[in-house]
Amino acid sequence: MNGPIAQIVALTIYGNAVLTGRSIPKFFPDNSTCQSCDEIAFAELGKSLFRKVRESRIAASPDEWFSYLRKKGARGVRLHRKAQNDPRISDRMSAGFVGGGGTWMIEVILAKGRSEYWIARWEVWNPKAPEQRIWRVTYGRVDQRSTTNSPAPDFGQLKQRFLTKLQAIRSFSVKEKCDPFTASFDKALDTISTHGLKLHGYHRDLSPVDFLQEDAVVMLDAAQSSYVFGGMGSWNDMGFAKETQKEYEQVSEDLFRALNEVIVAATNTSYYRGPTNG
Repeated sequence: MNGPIAQIVALTIYGNAVLTGRSIPKFFPDNSTCQSCDEIAFAELGKSLFRKVRESRIAASPDEWFSYLRKKGARGVRLHRKAQNDPRISDRMSAGFVGGGGTWMIEVILAKGRSEYWIARWEVWNPKAPEQRIWRVTYGRVDQRSTTNSPAPDFGQLKQRFLTKLQAIRSFSVKEKCDPFTASFDKALDTISTHGLKLHGYHRDLSPVDFLQEDAVVMLDAAQSSYVFGGMGSWNDMGFAKETQKEYEQVSEDLFRALNEVIVAATNTSYYRGPTNG
């Protein structure tokens, strides 16, 4: 998974850990998903009289935001993803660009059936920043509305779908001699087959130690290895002749969709579904 996805996944999981009373390590700047960030802030977004977007800062760091969640009496945090459906470019093809690949959103579940929704804005503030911390990120509270108590998806079914699509794209990669990518798919399959005894993902701290269930840890690690839809030189940059191109497009779209589903589902296993109307 790319940096913005990894960070929003980690924020969701750590938020739930805090709300269950878990003691967590300092998130910013120590968490691996923050390593390219000079700042990660949280703000309420509104409109002024002149229709300009007005920002009122709520927290200057993720750690302050976790405290905000506690003070608000939040019941839990959930991750959502919405397809962008841009007719000019598919979500898979835009996944290598900041803001592309779909809209990722954090839902903070409050008491009395209300929820807040937060979306990230990533901006380069200094291309030559010290320690390559070139990004400043603002999570904006874009909406507040009634909580939707929809049933959780079948995580087991999503895991199997992800495995099936991963095996299919790996077979295509072997057949077409896409060796660097085959190695990435093999790492993901190795994580799954060893039940997490072998982890290959870069971000080993998406969750506090021993907070997530094993299957969720495995899926998030495998998702890191197999998320090959990036920028220059990524899986998206390849092209093939006629029927092979059709197969390439199919296995690519299938894995991209399965990846997004399993990332959301694995992340949301961190949420304790307690009562939401009290």
